[in-house]
Amino acid sequence: MGETTDPLQNSMLEDPMLDMNHLRTEIDRVDNSLLGLIAERLDLSRAVRRAKSGARVWRPSREASLVRDLAENSEDTSPHLVSRIWAELLSASLALQGPMRLHIALEGDALEVWTLVRDRFGAAIPALSYPTASSALAAAYAEDEGVAVLPAPGGMNSWWSALCSGGATPEMSILSGLPVVGNDSWPRAVAVATADRAPSGDDMTLIGLKNVKAVSGSGLSGILRAEAGDNSLVTLEGYFDEASDEFQKIQSLDSSAKIIGCLPKPLSESGTL
Repeated sequence: MGETTDPLQNSMLEDPMLDMNHLRTEIDRVDNSLLGLIAERLDLSRAVRRAKSGARVWRPSREASLVRDLAENSEDTSPHLVSRIWAELLSASLALQGPMRLHIALEGDALEVWTLVRDRFGAAIPALSYPTASSALAAAYAEDEGVAVLPAPGGMNSWWSALCSGGATPEMSILSGLPVVGNDSWPRAVAVATADRAPSGDDMTLIGLKNVKAVSGSGLSGILRAEAGDNSLVTLEGYFDEASDEFQKIQSLDSSAKIIGCLPKPLSESGTL
């Protein structure tokens, strides 16, 4: 965090002869203050639950925007630490607000998957695991507040075609990438749900379509991320919705085009975006 502006505290922290007992007393004071603030935040989360009145519990874009702002304003704290602390706070808040549950596909390295989930969602949200992406997706789809954590589209991972036009789970969207912090341009896993899509302030839009040339034909620049049968997944820089001119141009050339997600970009490991 930023440097203290109290001259007395500055001189105390720089004094090698400072009494250790005083330092421990100050640490205890800060710890108690933090606990009080956490309790206050959880009380507010309970109030949010009462005020939402049927609204979706999980708001991934707001979470991403919040953590990004906190990391940017915390010059002396690593983005990893900021992300982990708020993952636990948000996890506890979401657990109080509603029946959200994670459905996790343990394809590949199970330990890595659980680590990614813990770093993004904390430990308070109930979770179930499945051997395949399709079974985790189906379980999440069956619940109003279900969230599937699946391997990122690409390679042999074809589950995302279920989100495309004519797919089995068209109401679901890819809404978050895992890990939250990293320098890779594409995530290792993604979270999928029927929660609302919204901009976080630094996003990429995911479009499923059958004619990739419809993107360039609209004068836009996209990146082909995955293919499954006759479906392709392309990403566009920025946030777009169905009413945007950019998407309308693509859909005019390929009626199958459908927005299947919006991914907030990860925090850079250096703390800058």
